[in-house]
Amino acid sequence: MTCRYRGFIPLIAWALLSLSLRCGALAEGDIFGGIDPGDYVTGRFDPVKHRLFVSLADSGVPTDGRRQLLRREAAAALRRLYNDFRAAHPAVPFHVRSSTRTFVDQKSIWEAKWRRGASQAAGKGMKPRERALEILRYSSMPGTSRHHWGTDFDLQVLRNDYYETGAGRVLYRWLVENARRYGFCQPYTRGRSRGYSEEKWHWSYMPLAGPFRAGWNRLYRRDPSVFTREGLFSGSGAAGDLAPVYVNEINGECEKMLRE
Repeated sequence: MTCRYRGFIPLIAWALLSLSLRCGALAEGDIFGGIDPGDYVTGRFDPVKHRLFVSLADSGVPTDGRRQLLRREAAAALRRLYNDFRAAHPAVPFHVRSSTRTFVDQKSIWEAKWRRGASQAAGKGMKPRERALEILRYSSMPGTSRHHWGTDFDLQVLRNDYYETGAGRVLYRWLVENARRYGFCQPYTRGRSRGYSEEKWHWSYMPLAGPFRAGWNRLYRRDPSVFTREGLFSGSGAAGDLAPVYVNEINGECEKMLRE
């Protein structure tokens, strides 16, 4: 198959990176920065020590004050996006609330929600798979989050209704209309039949997220027990087989970007 870039995105750096990843010009070791691919796609590494990760604050992107890291390619694209948004809307709030998360980070989030569900009256009668499905509305199982890859970030408010009125709506509408030009898309939108619920705050840098998702799928096909074995996290034995659904069910526009 002939590999060619057919998109119209005007940023040359974005286009060349996307083309090189799809055509195989970058070896796996270059994509993963010397980390074992399986460890990388499941978040079993320290992004602080990874040579291809950078601080968003140091890159000129506002954060919530905590240390937020992304892959340097994603951070550079996000800086361009932010600068252009700020020029168009100087008074509208914009900052990153969450970015790269490790397996340990994601497990902490998952386990806290698992315990909270077990303590609530509605959750006490739930079987493990039912409890996992409830958490999976908005939170990933450890080892399956796009946030492991350094490609995804969450904006300041984790509620869809914030982005439906006022300043939040201005920000969201601008992103819907423009984020694609910088390589970003919203992976979890309304109208999908499976996977996570809509998240208007969550955006993904597709030139890298696409290859990393492919690497994740290769790992799962080779050894599903990486996600399904008992004791990996609460409910892993009962719900780990759902991992491919939640990793792969994303917005069709994001999928289209990967094919262009």
